[in-house]
Amino acid sequence: MNISRRGIIAAILGVWVCITLQIPSAQADEFTDGAQKFISTLADRVQTSLLVNNITLKEHQTRFRSLMLDTFDLNGVGKWVLGRYWRRASRQERQLYLKLFKEFIIMTYAKRFKAYTNAKLKISDTTSRKTSAFVKSQITRDRAKPIRIIWRVKYTDGKYQIVDIIVEGVSWIQTQRSEFVSVIRNSGGKVSGLIDALIKKITFLKSSAS
Repeated sequence: MNISRRGIIAAILGVWVCITLQIPSAQADEFTDGAQKFISTLADRVQTSLLVNNITLKEHQTRFRSLMLDTFDLNGVGKWVLGRYWRRASRQERQLYLKLFKEFIIMTYAKRFKAYTNAKLKISDTTSRKTSAFVKSQITRDRAKPIRIIWRVKYTDGKYQIVDIIVEGVSWIQTQRSEFVSVIRNSGGKVSGLIDALIKKITFLKSSAS
């Protein structure tokens, strides 16, 4: 199964490689201002928690997991990504799928995290539409073309959470949905086919990390 193999990786890891954060002037309202500060604070947390020396690989993975579960709405994203197949899945399939989805996403990006260093995140603007705030930013690295990223943020259950990342116009969740739905269709329209594929992928990631 080919899950999440495009430039989306750079998006998720982008905020977690922030060495220097540049922020523009105040935003138009409390919601957009809060969303922008949320991304800024996340970058600071990454620098102090993950971009440090003298921590074991196990501790690094633990911190990465904690940070991602705290800042991404993985349950909401997981449901949306499944599309109409969420309604077709049994209760047991839904529970297992969400558990595997979170594990897959966390393990995939934790493994790739260390490839991104010495980067700068510059926030240029933040706007809102309906219940979402869109934090526009650009990531630059030495001798590399800048990456344009928009962070889609929502405020639910008393906190801000990332629900999508748009890299150079490409939506992470749209891409993920397309890939997952393709796996399901190739499995005769059964969510169990995607579950089996996720289990195999997670097993591979665990074995390659050991």
